Amino acid sequence: MKLSTRVRDLTPSATLQAKADAERVRRSGIDVIDLGPGEPDFNTPGPIKDAAKRALDENFTHYVDTAGIPELRAGLADRYQRDFGTDYGPEEVMIGCGGKNVLFLLAQAAFEPGDRVGIFAPYWVSFPDQVRLAGAEPLFLPTREEDGFVARAEVLERALATEALRAVIFNSPCNPTGAVIPGEEIARFSELARKHDLLMVSDETYEFFHYGQGSFASFARETPRMREQLVIVGSFSKSYAMTGWRVGYALGPRSLIGAMIKIQSHDASHTASFSMKGAVAALQVPPSVLGSMREAYRRRRDLMVGELSRVEGIRCLRPEGAYYVFPNVSGFMKRFGFVNSVDLARGLLLGLGLATVPGSAFGAEGYLRMSYAVAETQIREGLRRLQECRNLPVPGEGR
Repeated sequence: MKLSTRVRDLTPSATLQAKADAERVRRSGIDVIDLGPGEPDFNTPGPIKDAAKRALDENFTHYVDTAGIPELRAGLADRYQRDFGTDYGPEEVMIGCGGKNVLFLLAQAAFEPGDRVGIFAPYWVSFPDQVRLAGAEPLFLPTREEDGFVARAEVLERALATEALRAVIFNSPCNPTGAVIPGEEIARFSELARKHDLLMVSDETYEFFHYGQGSFASFARETPRMREQLVIVGSFSKSYAMTGWRVGYALGPRSLIGAMIKIQSHDASHTASFSMKGAVAALQVPPSVLGSMREAYRRRRDLMVGELSRVEGIRCLRPEGAYYVFPNVSGFMKRFGFVNSVDLARGLLLGLGLATVPGSAFGAEGYLRMSYAVAETQIREGLRRLQECRNLPVPGEGR
């Protein structure tokens, strides 16, 4: 069958592929420790589930406003006003089917053929393909391991000396590296945006999982200086352990939010009505609930970084946010004869029953992404296998 040219170079999500591969190997009888997909192992808090159950019992199961139910849009506007001092109104907020869907709608609304969009690498796997599906072209901007993979304004400024960009996509805390952009760097990016008339897209899906000193530095604090050039994207999936509920959102200029809503009206219509009722309840969850999850992740992060440091050929930074580590495994690859991270990830899965995601999927060869959103017992067992590893199947061996 003839397919559209827009999907010719499109690749499936590497993180979802890693999950599928782990399940396939598990079904073959291998005991798999899955450090791949990064889904919280916590259950959705009870008050959120109770709100959705009430919505079902009250037959709140019909079509609602494409932009999202009014109380959720207003609740998010209030939350950002309280946390970051913004003055968004409900009409500047839209709800989509998860953060990924919201980012897709944004790309369709804002980008077109001929546009170039800056993306800092390592990057979340879907950013480049979403840009390409809109007909635009990604321009990858480097970060440095020795600098904690933090996106720097000086890198963007150098690129702007020779490149005309329509927008820049940020992800802080970052998936896959856990890097967090500090407030002073955000101010520098804001200045560049105003100078070069750039749209700044800030994906802050992991904002509540920030382990550094002080509060999380959100781009939202720059709203007074760049209101028409900034879009904040977030999600309930990670923070509230609501991955299957599919509730994401965006706050931004009314014209762009309106365009995203228009596209959604021809796409999903809206996310599930009762899921949005659950999200309204999530906004009322006590901070202690999020705090307990954050502290559990902090402990797991420290455990994983410490155990990885004991593996010959691996070095690993201590991330400041999210719930991933992104170890440099180039020495480990050389030690066992692997030429790329895809083959290494396959070898770890088949040889050790250890599921990871290759760094090449995030634009960084020689690395692996490992999630610590799993029980400490799983982390200890998975890294024990890695520490005791003496042989791994290398593609091509025995052929």
